[in-house]
Amino acid sequence: MNREGYVPIRTRLAIEDLDFLGGARADLLRFLELGLRLLDLHQPRDAGGITSDAAHPILRCRSCMWRWPCPTFRAMSESFGASRDTGEPELPESA
Repeated sequence: MNREGYVPIRTRLAIEDLDFLGGARADLLRFLELGLRLLDLHQPRDAGGITSDAAHPILRCRSCMWRWPCPTFRAMSESFGASRDTGEPELPESA
């Protein structure tokens, strides 16, 4: 890295390579936005049922109404590696 924080590339790239890299950056940003929107949809909420443990109420996903953590959140959490350390996905902060 140089003083400005950039990694200089000394390789000659074809125009097709530069077009691909430019498109890949835009695609990656759109994919990241999709992931954030999915995580925003799949958040826990109180299921509203009676439970014997008032400190830990039963939670359901506010989008698909599956028991928390829902399959969508589990799949995303596993793909991002959050469950490898703890064995369970981390709960996001509720809004």
